[in-house]
Amino acid sequence: MNRPDMRSLGGAGILLLAALPQDAQATQHLNCGAYAALAVAQQEQNIQMKCGFTGGQWSANLNGHFAWCQTATMAKLTAEDKARKAALAKCAKKPQESQEACQAYAAEAVKQQKANKAKACGLKGGAWSEDFAAHFGWCLKAGPAKRVAENNSRNQQLAGCFTAQKTAGEQKMKDECAKYAATAVAQQNENLARKCNFAGGAWSKDWNAHFKWCMGGQLKKSGQQTEARQAALKTQCMKRVCTTTETVLAYPPFFETTTKCRNVPK
Repeated sequence: MNRPDMRSLGGAGILLLAALPQDAQATQHLNCGAYAALAVAQQEQNIQMKCGFTGGQWSANLNGHFAWCQTATMAKLTAEDKARKAALAKCAKKPQESQEACQAYAAEAVKQQKANKAKACGLKGGAWSEDFAAHFGWCLKAGPAKRVAENNSRNQQLAGCFTAQKTAGEQKMKDECAKYAATAVAQQNENLARKCNFAGGAWSKDWNAHFKWCMGGQLKKSGQQTEARQAALKTQCMKRVCTTTETVLAYPPFFETTTKCRNVPK
């Protein structure tokens, strides 16, 4: 028996399916010719759509399917036919699924490139483009495994950049807070030496206390704190100095004493 022409099967082999016994149409007379012809037709679809299904149930051997049918029960025939139809239906959806997957892939790739630019990571190459169409076209040709690998590669490179920037930022913060703490201690030493009597946490002589305060999210305020201490030392740590002078007069009492006082830094 020759293989059936796929065009005469109407793509899904409607005529043969009608001749094949179904669970809802149980009969003791199995039409193995119809079953075998449909099985071969389904294998033709498997090949044409490049589904890649293999195994005995996907054979192009008409006689083989016919012989198996004669030894099988109706339930097995129906189950095998349904399994092939379900597999082919799933395979037929692959193009649409690939387009949807590649649209998501391309959108994510564009977001990754925008993050690359926003964070000034400097990552370059074809994978780092804002061209949605270019990513989409590449994805359709690459296949699922390559698209996942490419997406993961971009994520890893971005993560590396962000980690490096975070580390550099933390070190810069430590350096700035160390300078702040040293200045704070120096200002407190001046406060003590001049006996200004300024007190409170801002006037501690503990370097670690100032450093921890700064590292606790207060770096932006550290400059204001330094300026406030400096202003206090300049304008509030004062002492009163008085100067007395004598002026000779031509008349009694012939001398006049004048005292002038002013505030000066201690």
